[in-house]
Amino acid sequence: MPATFSSAGRLAGEPEAADDMKIRVLQVALAAALAASGASAQPSPATARLDSLEKALAGHPQADSNRVKTLNAVVWENRAANPARAKALSAEALRLGQQLGYLRGQAKTYALRGILFSFESKFPEAIAAYGQCLRIRRALGDSLGVANQYNNLGNVYTYLGEYERATRFFTKALKLDEKYADAEGYAMDLFNMGNVMVSIGRPRQALAYYQQYVRLDSPKRDAVDRANGLLNVGMAYKALHQNRLARQYLTQGLAITRQSGDQKNEQGALFNLAVLAHAESDQALAEKLFRQSLTLARRANEPIMLSETLIGLAQAVELQGRPTEALALANEGLALAKASGLKTLLRDGYLEASNAYVGLGNYKLAHDNLAAHIAWRDSVLTEQTAQQVSDLQTKYETEKKEAQNRLQAAQLRTQQQVIRRRNTQLLAGLLVAGLLAGLAYLLYNRRRLRREVEFAQERQQLTQLRAQAVLDAEEAERRRIGTDLHDGVGQLLTVAKLNLGALGEQLTISTVAQQAMLQNALDVVDESFREVRQISHNLMPNSLIKRGLAQAVRDFLSKVSPDGRLKINIEVVGLDSGGRLEPNIENVLFRVIQELVQNIIKHARATEMTLQLVRSPEGLTVLVEDNGVGFDPAALNAETSGIGLKNIESRLAFLGGRAEFDSRPGRGTTVTLEVPLGPQFE
Repeated sequence: MPATFSSAGRLAGEPEAADDMKIRVLQVALAAALAASGASAQPSPATARLDSLEKALAGHPQADSNRVKTLNAVVWENRAANPARAKALSAEALRLGQQLGYLRGQAKTYALRGILFSFESKFPEAIAAYGQCLRIRRALGDSLGVANQYNNLGNVYTYLGEYERATRFFTKALKLDEKYADAEGYAMDLFNMGNVMVSIGRPRQALAYYQQYVRLDSPKRDAVDRANGLLNVGMAYKALHQNRLARQYLTQGLAITRQSGDQKNEQGALFNLAVLAHAESDQALAEKLFRQSLTLARRANEPIMLSETLIGLAQAVELQGRPTEALALANEGLALAKASGLKTLLRDGYLEASNAYVGLGNYKLAHDNLAAHIAWRDSVLTEQTAQQVSDLQTKYETEKKEAQNRLQAAQLRTQQQVIRRRNTQLLAGLLVAGLLAGLAYLLYNRRRLRREVEFAQERQQLTQLRAQAVLDAEEAERRRIGTDLHDGVGQLLTVAKLNLGALGEQLTISTVAQQAMLQNALDVVDESFREVRQISHNLMPNSLIKRGLAQAVRDFLSKVSPDGRLKINIEVVGLDSGGRLEPNIENVLFRVIQELVQNIIKHARATEMTLQLVRSPEGLTVLVEDNGVGFDPAALNAETSGIGLKNIESRLAFLGGRAEFDSRPGRGTTVTLEVPLGPQFE
């Protein structure tokens, strides 16, 4: 299920009104806007402004440009509350503007019609309307109006998944807004570029755009702008797996939307918080947030927003063991997705429907829906891959040139330093003699020693950074392999089971032996799926991320000896109540404990094992003791043995700690790990 990001766009209006209005888009097209004069974030047809405009329209039947302006203003005020009337009035405004040859009025009407079509998810009609507005703005020489339409078109193509075309439009808008110093337009261009970076899987670049948008200072920045910025920064952090920062920004954005009555962004904030809860496996909280989001989505009656919320809720419900309810939600979301034609929603909707059918035991329909999911998934990936490859290639060439330039500059600086040092030494040798020469030598030697100390410190820092990079790479690779096993091999096994189930339903099984063979095949696939899932969970333990080292170790040890052959004793002192450790310490110690326990299982032939985790103000001590066959620690010096234990020593050294191995053949083994918890580790 994709994460959802807010987006922003704006309307190119009349020259006198270009700064009065701008569109705020949430989920689909150009959804809601604020008038800078102080209009509410949720437009109401009963406002004094609308009443005044309706009276002006009724009292001015003359077919002139003023009536076109009034019609456009009434269309704008009715865009959300009464879209049918807004569309009818926009058609009248367009006919009158064409009859009068009033180009500015026609441009504004086309832009308004594009917004109305976007509300209805009629994206081809919206693109056509914005294109007409763009041609008129070009003919009028209205550069900022042209930039506005570039933004509108870019937003529509973003939602259609045509990211390369969307990027071209947003880039053109950026150039125009920067050239003509349109601060508000430039801010929204940054916002929209961030959305594209998210869509093509580059959250770090997206975060840079969103943060730049948030930092821009403008007297016209209001609550909706602030909420949009905070929500999108939060979801960028979510994509970077920095969940604490993601939740912080999303919660701040939600508070602002509720305070300002901005229900559209409130719905987006709730949806994104639900996605975050789902990613952290808290399905009960995810369901609660999805249902709150669904209430607001139904009230707004925007198909795409409603579709993705239904599909998200279906997944949370299905993971809690309620497949019937999940199927109803997924089918409702699929119906809306089919109407909008968005490929990502169709992909996710079919997957959730397939999962629900599996839970209901209907393998044929599960198979059909999974096949549809795979077809839409491959379609989306094909369109995105070309753009991503192009972007990555450009980035690679740029970084390569920058690296070459840095290398050449460093070589030049080194040569200049050598020349200056030699000239200084030569001049000193000509000017001084005797004792002064000796003093110069002492000074030079002192400088050389200081440089050597600095180089030694730099080497130590590089060693530390390299060790950190290795550990980070290991954890990232474990997560990748775990995800690939779960999403790749797991799905293939699921397909195999579905095919076997469907084959069993279609074939006539006439003997008990045939039934047994089919059931054996299904059992083997089930067992394989459980094994893959167990390996995946060991590679990326959720309990370590969510509840810390002590609980992760308990969970791991509870699964080590299901047959009871190895008795395991675990003691935890001061760790459960002392707060979480720094993530690097938890990751390293958890992997080290995994390595030690696996060594006991594979080599020690032990019947009992004791593990102690003791936290004190000075540090953390881990004691692992077994009654197995033991080993000779001297073997660690051999080139072909003891690699695992040496890796343990190097990991502990990275944390500033140490590992001690006390063992003799026939006496068992005791391993003591000590890690300091000084200020640098708090």
